[in-house]
Amino acid sequence: MSRVPVSREATLPPVWGLFRDWCEASGLSALPATADTLAAFFAEVPAAPATRAKRLQVIRRIHRQAGHVLALPDPAGALPWREGEGWLDLTGTLTRCPTAGWPAGLAGRRDAYLAVLAGACRLTRETARTVGVTDIHRHPDGAWTVRGLSVPRAPEPEGCPACALARWLTVLILWDERGRASVRSALAGHRTMSTHACTQASGHAGLPPTTVLLPGIDQHGWLADWEPVSARTVSAVLAHRQDASRPPVPDPNAGQEPRGEVREDYQRASLDELAGILELLDTRAAHALAASDTAIEETLAMLNRIGGR
Repeated sequence: MSRVPVSREATLPPVWGLFRDWCEASGLSALPATADTLAAFFAEVPAAPATRAKRLQVIRRIHRQAGHVLALPDPAGALPWREGEGWLDLTGTLTRCPTAGWPAGLAGRRDAYLAVLAGACRLTRETARTVGVTDIHRHPDGAWTVRGLSVPRAPEPEGCPACALARWLTVLILWDERGRASVRSALAGHRTMSTHACTQASGHAGLPPTTVLLPGIDQHGWLADWEPVSARTVSAVLAHRQDASRPPVPDPNAGQEPRGEVREDYQRASLDELAGILELLDTRAAHALAASDTAIEETLAMLNRIGGR
């Protein structure tokens, strides 16, 4: 059974200790754990829904840090793509995703890629998160597939699923070869073209096989490319992009050059991201308290010296 390194035992959250002790008492493996183990744990150690979500988040984070994947099956038929009144179809969603500007064009291209996975290929959240470079193919006849599923083409490039896929791969290739500055320059000055990007020869096969195709993006355009966005973020992004009531994002190149950065309003911290923020705040607070205690002790010592004179 895999174990967390001894050097890190003292820094682990109490939730992990609770889960690990329960697994040891039950004769089950805590690392890696199975879905059945988790189900049994939550059944025998009941808690409020928010507490259970926090426990699951911690358990998943410990698995990830130890190099394990805590694979939880998607509920049957739980597709993240929304249909019906109030939701944009795939063409409308892709048309609304900006391809130019910084960092709006970066987020827009990634989100359009996600919309293709969910809306055209009908992938679940977990499946979309795990699509890799070797899962995407551009065939000699120009057709694109993702895990053997055909990616359709549309008459207009703005709403073409295959073009959305190609546009995002182009960004990742440029990022890998030349870095963030080159991507920013290319997107900030990008002009919408009337030609299909999907007809161009793709070099995505040259990307490292470990490239994360669905990374997080912060408000400054940095990629959190060490892991895919969470399943919760997948749902949040699609809900934002498919929302028919949301006004279209203005073209940053229409009329004048963009000033400053365009911030997307859908950026929400996932449970993992929120936990990381809280942990950072706790650490900073602890350091601040320690510094404050030291300052108080030094002040009291100085006052005692002054009073003794």
